[in-house]
Amino acid sequence: MKGDANKFQLAMTLRNLFKEVSDEHQFHPTRKWRFDFAIPSIKLAIEYNGHGSTGGGHIGRHATITGMSGDCEKLNEAQRLGWRVLQFTALHFSEASRKKHKLSAPYDIIKTFT
Repeated sequence: MKGDANKFQLAMTLRNLFKEVSDEHQFHPTRKWRFDFAIPSIKLAIEYNGHGSTGGGHIGRHATITGMSGDCEKLNEAQRLGWRVLQFTALHFSEASRKKHKLSAPYDIIKTFT
C-alpha cells in the first residue's frame, strides 16, 4: 500500500534527523490520543493523514467531518500542552504532486527543527 510506503519514508527521515523518535506516542495524560511520530524532547509531533478519497472508493477517517472534528480537538489540545504538530498527506511524498500543489517536501520542513 502506497500510504504505508509514505509512512515508512517519513519514519526513516525522522530517524535520520533525530536520535529520539517515538512511534504512536501517547501525549495526553488522560485521553488515548497518539501522534504517529514524536520527538518528545522538543515537543515536535508528526502526523501522516494518508490518502483520503480514492476517486469514488473509500474515504479515510481524516476526510469526514467527524474525523476532521476529532483531529481538531486532538491538535488543539496538543498545542495547548505545548506541542508543535507537523501534518503530511500522500501528496507531500510525490514530487509531481508537490510541484502541482506548491507543497514542500517533508524532509525540507522537518530538518528545520533539528
